[in-house]
Amino acid sequence: MKKTFIVLMLFFVMLEANALKSEESPYLQQHADNPVDWMPWSKAAFQKAKKEHKLIFLSIGYSTCHWCHVMEHESFENKKFAKFLNRYFVSIKVDREEMPQIDSYYQKIYQIMNGRGGGWPLTIIMTADKKPFFAGTYIPLNPRYGSAGLWDILKQIVTLKKKHPQKIADIARSVERAMQELESAQLPPVKKSGIEIAKAFVEGVSKRFDYKNGGIGRAPKFPQAATIRTLLDIYLLNRNKNALEMATAMLDHMANGGIYDQIEGGFYRYSTDAAWKIPHFEKMLYTNAELLEAYAKAYKITHKKRYKEVINETAAFLKKYYYYEGLYYGASDADSLTPKGEKEEGYYYLYSYKEASHALKQTKIKEPEKILDALGISWEGNFHKGLSNPRRDITVNADPQELQKAKEALRALRKKRKYPFIDKKILLSWNALLAHSFFIADKTKDAEEIVDNLVQKLYKNGKLYHQILPGKKPKVAAVMEDYAFLIAALIDSYEYRYKQHDLNLAKALLQKAIKEFYKGGVWYSSRGELASKAEIGDSAYRNALAVMGDNLLRLGVLSSDINYTEGAKKLFQSIQNEIMSYPPANATGVDFALALKQGYIVIKAKRDSLQKIKKMLAKKSGYPYLLYKESTEETLLACKSDRCFAYAKSTEEIIQKVIKEIENQLSKKEAYGKRKFFTPKRE
Repeated sequence: MKKTFIVLMLFFVMLEANALKSEESPYLQQHADNPVDWMPWSKAAFQKAKKEHKLIFLSIGYSTCHWCHVMEHESFENKKFAKFLNRYFVSIKVDREEMPQIDSYYQKIYQIMNGRGGGWPLTIIMTADKKPFFAGTYIPLNPRYGSAGLWDILKQIVTLKKKHPQKIADIARSVERAMQELESAQLPPVKKSGIEIAKAFVEGVSKRFDYKNGGIGRAPKFPQAATIRTLLDIYLLNRNKNALEMATAMLDHMANGGIYDQIEGGFYRYSTDAAWKIPHFEKMLYTNAELLEAYAKAYKITHKKRYKEVINETAAFLKKYYYYEGLYYGASDADSLTPKGEKEEGYYYLYSYKEASHALKQTKIKEPEKILDALGISWEGNFHKGLSNPRRDITVNADPQELQKAKEALRALRKKRKYPFIDKKILLSWNALLAHSFFIADKTKDAEEIVDNLVQKLYKNGKLYHQILPGKKPKVAAVMEDYAFLIAALIDSYEYRYKQHDLNLAKALLQKAIKEFYKGGVWYSSRGELASKAEIGDSAYRNALAVMGDNLLRLGVLSSDINYTEGAKKLFQSIQNEIMSYPPANATGVDFALALKQGYIVIKAKRDSLQKIKKMLAKKSGYPYLLYKESTEETLLACKSDRCFAYAKSTEEIIQKVIKEIENQLSKKEAYGKRKFFTPKRE
């Protein structure tokens, strides 16, 4: 009897669920019980639309997106609206992290139709044969603040389809033509030297730089880790003080601001205000991975103690909440559950003055009011309902030990709360980014663990996969960025442990990537359905095409293979006009351009000698394009892509020759001015 009851209950649950119930994506699972008859992206969905003569309602988002949750609650959980949607549309849900190629394509559509960048949730209305004619992001169900409501918009579209279907066809054709023009657009040729590229980048960033609060532009303000990294590399090349000051200003303001979790470590995705006080509270793996590298590079230049603290705290946060069997989950939600079981943005992270003050007094902290001031926790709060998001007010001179005790007391308060939902997708590209950053931050064991597990779990029978979920087998094929970031991490790995297998696998994956994504002189971000050209601009994280170019450069020098180097040059020629059209939007492309113009240098020696040389050069030269390769020869070599320029018997001799080569090429070839030995700045 009991079994029969359970079976019946499961049957009725399945009746209420839609077609997303059998999907693995945590985001799609969040919508599996909506009254909307959602379908995953599939041939079946489009066949259904054609058969029933319906339009497609496409919604793209991700599981930890705050505004995606808002739109779900307002619209997709509304039974009356769902009934309307089911009657006139075939509704498709896409997880942008699971299918980045689908998201990328329709973000371009949004930009074409709206003249600005999009975001999530992304709302697309299109014909059954995939021809879009409407694009929006978050849309409230009913009119609000002068904006049309989703219900009214869709009613108008339904009426238009009935009475004037030709208008829909005309709009769709014009969008299709605009997309074709965008894909085939050719910018006027631009040729610039390395110094000109660096100068244009720094000047471009400077024009939009917020010198009061640090960061680029106004609210909402994003971390821009790729920009920081390139500014630091330019400083290392030509000692441009403005480049270093802008980079460290961003890092300082973020480290002390509300975009950084002052209590448990780790960065939120972006700040809603210009002063970095209040974030949207989702934490993304890629944000933290890229900022780890930025702080690590800056620490090696400045030796600021705060940067080292941020590195260690962020790594500890990732290990505590995201780590799973050698790899890391993708993100955690902005919203968290209150004691009443209601979802509220930021609840887990926020404090009232009363509870924080009580916790500090219980911990016997001296001058608790002063410590609370130092953490920006006030009676009135800086969020809503009198709640405060902690930040570090450096104008308040708080005792470091007392401050640390206070953080421990506030961490204890959080233990009584439910941690936000974690999306347990393990994405290859984001994990590879983290591995790269761990190498730069000298967390070598953590980095190697990621690389080995990515290869073991996501490279099966000669096929690379995009993601895996705990306890599941990988199913989704890798896209170009997966290849680019994993190849980069494998090259990093070779330079830290000198296993030839890492280098060989990097080369093998590069050949696979070329075969899969390089056609007719063009690199594609994905192949198959909705294949589109790989673009050069940085978006939420570094640009994969520029990383692929850098991979070609590094492999060319490490392997003494001119074919790789020529491939990098050819790639650069195809994108240089786009890079120079607006350098600040192409930070990773600028870094690739500088590496190509200045040239990588590889030092070949026995392993013990390499370790000494690496440490010495880190102290004496900040040149950012140095590589290291293990050799069995007694003679030490230093080479570029086309020649070996130095031979030596001792580590001291090879170091001097390498530094001399760097000084010569920077002062003569690129007119950077005479550089002296690199001396890290002290705080």
